This record gives sequence, structure tokens and C-alpha cells, in this order.
Amino acid sequence: MAESPPLMVSVGAVGTANGSALVRVGGTCVMCGIKAELAHPTVSHPDEGYLVTNIHLSALSSSTFRSGAPSDEAQALSQWINDVWQKSAMVDTKQLCLSSGRLCWVLYADITCLNYDGSLPQACLASLVAAIGNLSLPEVDIGSEDGSDTSPSPKVLASLSLQCIPAAVSFTISRDMEIVCCPAAEEEKVAAGLLTVVTCDEENVCDITKTGGIPLNSTVMRDCYMKAFSHSINMRKVIQEAVASV
Repeated sequence: MAESPPLMVSVGAVGTANGSALVRVGGTCVMCGIKAELAHPTVSHPDEGYLVTNIHLSALSSSTFRSGAPSDEAQALSQWINDVWQKSAMVDTKQLCLSSGRLCWVLYADITCLNYDGSLPQACLASLVAAIGNLSLPEVDIGSEDGSDTSPSPKVLASLSLQCIPAAVSFTISRDMEIVCCPAAEEEKVAAGLLTVVTCDEENVCDITKTGGIPLNSTVMRDCYMKAFSHSINMRKVIQEAVASV
């Protein structure tokens, strides 16, 4: 495998958001901004808040994308982000509940691709995790019993604690089983298979996504796992340092 491109993370770039992050992986650059809004919890999880993800693949970022309604790729990527959010349990969603069955925080995460050159799932997830690490929520005084009379205090802010830092690593596999970590767009175009491995820590995998292509043997899968664990150590370090710097 060739050396993977470095990860660069900057947080707090969007002043109007509750949390934000700018992430660059190779030539791919992604911005995530999170706005927190008050809402009623869901019936199935009355004591938890939740995440709503919207991914925008701008036509300005690559000739691959088109303007207009969200593409199938953008919708699939949004669903994948939500799946990783739930599987990894990166945040205890009970932290987002203000009053069981009455009031909770909903995190609206808008992830925009500013420049595309491959490894998009890796960059999108890193931007979300860094933005959550940068998130600040105002203290809320619940006045009425149904939660309709509330008064957030912009001067009293609280952050969320991350239970883990999920890190995605993207791979391409050629027909002769050659593996490329953090591939560029041109490498993805000629690949026989695409694979993304998400690790929660140095020992546990929380998600594996393979997009079409040829079947992978156990040797290739093992090599991808080992590379994902190795690469994610540095990714977590970069994200933690970026969040701590603000």
C-alpha cells in the first residue's frame, strides 16, 4: 500500500453554527456545520435527542456532481453517516434530552463537499466527529409543563462528551487485489471494488461498507482491517488536537 494522505482538521470556522469543522483528506475538502434546535423526542426514544444529517455534493466541487435535488450518492452517504452515529454510539443521546418525553435537542448536521478528490466517506465522518467535538449547547430553562415555554441562555454553554471517536478509512481494491488506502478520485474510478472500514477504537470495528465490485478474500480483508486500525490512530489524534485547540 502507498502512504495515505495526511488528515487536516480545523474547528470553529462557522460562527453561526453551534459546532463546525473543516476537514481535508488529500484533495478532498469537506465542511460540517451543526445547528441545534429544540424539539419533542421521538415516541420510540422519549429520553433521547437525535441527529439529522444532510450531505450536499456541490457541483462546484467536482464535475462528477450535478446541481439540483440531492443525488442518490448524497442520500446514501447521509444514511451511512446516520448508521455509523447509531452503531458507534459516539455520543450518549440521553445527553441531548432536556425533559423525558417533552423536550430534547436535535442536531442538524449539514455536510458540504467543497472539493472532491476521493475518500468522501472518510472526510464526511471526520468532519461530523470534529464538529460534534466543537459543539456548544446553551442551557435551557423549561418554563411550561409541555416544554413550549423555554428560554435558552446563550451565555451558559455546555459541550457534549464523545464516548468514542469513530474513524473511517476508505480503500480501493484492484482486480489483482492491490489495495490503495485513502484513494483519490481517479483511483476510485478504475478500482474493481470500494471498501470503507470504520473503527471505534484500536480494537473494535463498528461498520464495514463495500460498494459493489469483486468479492474480497480473507487476506485482503485482514490487510484492510490492519491498515484501518493503524491509520485511525493518527486520525483520532488529529481530531482530538483540533478540538482541544479551541
